[in-house]
Amino acid sequence: MEVIYIARFNPFSESSASGNRVRTLLEGLSELGVEICLNITNGYLSRLEAATLGSKGRIGKIRYHYQCTLIHDKLWNKRLYKYFLLPIIYPVIMSRAKRALAKRSNIIVWTDCDFSLFKLVVNLKKKNPNIKTFLEMNEYLDIHKSNKGRLVHRLEGEKRAKYFEKIAYFAYDGIALMTRTLMEHYMQFPQPGPKFIHLPMTVDLERFRKVDYVCSGFEKPYIAFIGVMDNAKDGVNILIHAFAQLAHEFPQYKLYLVGGWNYDTPSHLRLIDKMHLDNRVFWKGELLRDEIPPIIMNANLLVLPRPDSKQAQGGFPTKLGEYLATGHPVCATRVGEIPDYLNDGESVYFAEPGSAISFAEAMRRALRNPDRALIVGLNGRKIAEQFFNKDIQAKTLFMYFEKFCQINQ
Repeated sequence: MEVIYIARFNPFSESSASGNRVRTLLEGLSELGVEICLNITNGYLSRLEAATLGSKGRIGKIRYHYQCTLIHDKLWNKRLYKYFLLPIIYPVIMSRAKRALAKRSNIIVWTDCDFSLFKLVVNLKKKNPNIKTFLEMNEYLDIHKSNKGRLVHRLEGEKRAKYFEKIAYFAYDGIALMTRTLMEHYMQFPQPGPKFIHLPMTVDLERFRKVDYVCSGFEKPYIAFIGVMDNAKDGVNILIHAFAQLAHEFPQYKLYLVGGWNYDTPSHLRLIDKMHLDNRVFWKGELLRDEIPPIIMNANLLVLPRPDSKQAQGGFPTKLGEYLATGHPVCATRVGEIPDYLNDGESVYFAEPGSAISFAEAMRRALRNPDRALIVGLNGRKIAEQFFNKDIQAKTLFMYFEKFCQINQ
């Protein structure tokens, strides 16, 4: 069995939630004997990546090939490439991909959720109807409507969502969906359609077995948040308000916020200053993937104050799986399908979404009784081992691919 994964950027170089999920699944499939080739269309995320990986090679048993050499390491680079160079280069890249794949058989073409790759799949299926096409989705495609940002980004998101649901959806043979909510949504589409598989959030538990060092700049004891510095997605403003309510009760604790700059970040910094928490709450910016395990493994409490939203209903936070994998206590909100796996006071400390008072109380329960919190954290890890284990998910996907490849043969 051979899988060709086509993506804008190398998931082994990304630190995003979606990149981590794809990476764990690809690694798991590779360990099961699947031949995997990464086809990277947009280039590199850093100069280090370009120098280290070159244009092609192997990461373990997984082959990779970069289709262009652009380096997206600075904001002006990203904008120049996206709006000027890539529109010129992309037709050539896509044409090469079509020629290379149109004559292939007995392969699975797995793509990133990208507008240009949706169009590639549509064209591929026209040229070679027997090729198997696959997509992994972990959230609704129209969540951009409620996100802050530039108008052009929202328009691009709208174009992608409409093209997928009207055209590209029917060019995919199979789609993995992270939540049952997403499955119910797409089951309402006209038939025949793709063959679905429910593939819950995935975490590599081995990354969080043991960490014997502390990252510089993180002073214990502390509470840690890892995510997007976005109020609508991850409720960072709620977290700051909640911490302010109990900061005087637990003067020894600091709160560290880890995530890249977002449109809401300036308001967070102003809120920290307004509440006189400058010496207690610290924004650390975006960190590398390998820096995350020691940060959360050394935290006393891990927090995810996600509000109720369409994104929360259709998705499942990968960072929650990583939190649980540490075996440390976790505070989270009761949104989406999270309560399907976790129980309040047993494997997590739940709070009501959108309420700083409720989230402060959840943190208070964990911090006041550290012995009980330790048990809750260990129970949370058992849940991660049972439902979100990379090896279990990879075996499920492998068996799906085996049946998937037999269709129409």
